[in-house]
Amino acid sequence: MKNIFKIAYRNLLRNHRRTLLTASLITLGVVFVLVYTALSGSFKNYMIGQITDSSMGHIQIHKKGFVASVENLPLDKNMNANALKYLEQFLNESQYIQSYSYRIKFGGMFSNFVSTTNIRLNAIDPQKEFETLPALKDRFNNF
Repeated sequence: MKNIFKIAYRNLLRNHRRTLLTASLITLGVVFVLVYTALSGSFKNYMIGQITDSSMGHIQIHKKGFVASVENLPLDKNMNANALKYLEQFLNESQYIQSYSYRIKFGGMFSNFVSTTNIRLNAIDPQKEFETLPALKDRFNNF
């Protein structure tokens, strides 16, 4: 085993240019991989930040079964008053939660008596929504 390292070391010393070229290519490759990893990680964090700060928020709380049937926008999957009161008390007492807002999502039909189309509606409290989603205000010009 010692002989292999001796031969390899001797080979590196004999071929200076090849050794320098190989070492510089390996170094350049490692630098490019590190730069790509850093850039892709920062782009990912930027995209997640834009989504959470302008449309979704960091966490959403739904009644069990709502997410599974969200395409139908079910009216029977709303939280009852006791669950809402308990949740509101928890959110107000928590030191880690800066703000929260309520959303009501429901579907409907829009008709002009010639054609009909489906629509999805969201009901929000604008003041609380802007506190919860700081980047949302930038999406509105004259609000």
